[in-house]
Amino acid sequence: MTSPKSLTKTRWVIDANRVVVYPSRITYLLGILVALVFVGIMVTYLTSAQGGTSVSITFFIFLVVIPLLFLGYGNTYVEFDGSRGTMQRKFFGIIPGKTVSMNDLHGINVVTQNGGYNYRMFLKRDRYGRGVIVSSGYRKNTDANAQAFVDQVVPVIHGYLDQYGSVVGSAPQPITSYKYYNNTGGSYTIKSKKIAIVIFSLIFFAVGIYAWVAHWAEDVSPTQKILVVVICLGLGLMVLQAAFVKIVFDTGSQTIIKTGPLGLGNKSISFSDFAGFQTIRKSTNMVYTGTEVHMYYRFPNSEKQGTILLHAFKSSGEIERFLEETRSIMKI
Repeated sequence: MTSPKSLTKTRWVIDANRVVVYPSRITYLLGILVALVFVGIMVTYLTSAQGGTSVSITFFIFLVVIPLLFLGYGNTYVEFDGSRGTMQRKFFGIIPGKTVSMNDLHGINVVTQNGGYNYRMFLKRDRYGRGVIVSSGYRKNTDANAQAFVDQVVPVIHGYLDQYGSVVGSAPQPITSYKYYNNTGGSYTIKSKKIAIVIFSLIFFAVGIYAWVAHWAEDVSPTQKILVVVICLGLGLMVLQAAFVKIVFDTGSQTIIKTGPLGLGNKSISFSDFAGFQTIRKSTNMVYTGTEVHMYYRFPNSEKQGTILLHAFKSSGEIERFLEETRSIMKI
């Protein structure tokens, strides 16, 4: 018997030359919840007996169709055909999407977003874009379904990519000029756009000052007024601090140095402690707002790792160029 929890997990089928993954099964659960809510709406509508026959029919069709769409979307799958060398999504399990040649696929990577993560297939021409979702969302790194997906599914699909992809990748072009770094005698400082951040901090300062002098605040207790002012000024200072944070890659000392005007979060990291990059997609109210590039590093004489935010971008091309420049500086 299928449990509600199992509907939030990825399902897959592996045949001789074919892998099919079902990443959207959580919509089964959403469809059931929506159906229950709509049943309550139907009962309320029938007891009130409002509207004519045509209105009632339209209303009932709407209440039936929406849950069915949720339930149907749970059948959406992504098919990797090893015999034809193609990837294709089938929406609702029957409507074919665009067929993509495996020659054009880069590989499956984890995408961290909104406190969770999932796995997506990326194209070679858009390695840091949105990607095609090939797994359900997960919250814990120890999720058994996620580990099974990585162990059982990903190697098979990547085997198809090795079979149809280029045997020898194109050699990276040497970096002769830097778009995202200022070079001063072997010290490479990440460029930052300060104007927008400074304006944002000034808004917090203005709100804090206005809360102190505004007439409407006269009826508020002094403690509440001071609390509002302190919070606004504190947020303004934090944002202003972020505007003037400097991250320098010093090739002479082989260190990455992060400094800020208030001394908060200052770091000095050796190139030899580098442990990899990670991109984290950010969204607000389901709207994509950008992708952060983080760098992981090892703590000396420890198995623990730390992370440092390097930059944020909107496009995949910008991320690729930034990482190319960073690897060129660090010679990795």
